[in-house]
Amino acid sequence: MKKYSFKKTFPSQISLIKPVLNEIMEYLTYAFPFMSPDDYFDCKLIYAELLVNAVVHGNKNDENKKVTVTINIINDHCFSSIVEDEGNGFNYEDILDKISSKDALYLERGRGIQIVKSLTNELHYNLYKKQIQFTKRMKYNG
Repeated sequence: MKKYSFKKTFPSQISLIKPVLNEIMEYLTYAFPFMSPDDYFDCKLIYAELLVNAVVHGNKNDENKKVTVTINIINDHCFSSIVEDEGNGFNYEDILDKISSKDALYLERGRGIQIVKSLTNELHYNLYKKQIQFTKRMKYNG
C-alpha cells in the first residue's frame, strides 16, 4: 500500500482556487488510479466548496491570510483531509441545524456545508483551529 500525503498552503485569493483544486485532483488521481468518475466529481465538488468557504467566508478574501489543505491516504480506498483557514471560525452545528429545520435551498449560507456533509463519510469541524476535517471512502472502480 502506498503511504504518502499532500500539503498545500496558499494566500486567500479567489484566482488561486482553481489551480489549487487542479493540483488536489491530480494528486487524488495519482493516489487512487481506480477512482470512479462519480468519486472524481464528488472530490472536486467537496474541495471547491471548502476552498471557496475558506477564502471567502473564513479569511474574508484577505490575501495576507492563508488556506492550508492536507490530504492523508489511509488505505487504497480511503483518505482524510483537513482544510484550514485563518479566519474567526463559525458554528458548524448551528448551520447544520438551520439547514435541517428549513428548506436549505432558500438559505443565504450553508448549502456548501450540506453538500460536503452529504458527499463525505465523516465530517468534523474544529472551531478553535478553524479547520474542517473529513474522511472519504472511494468506490472501487476496477
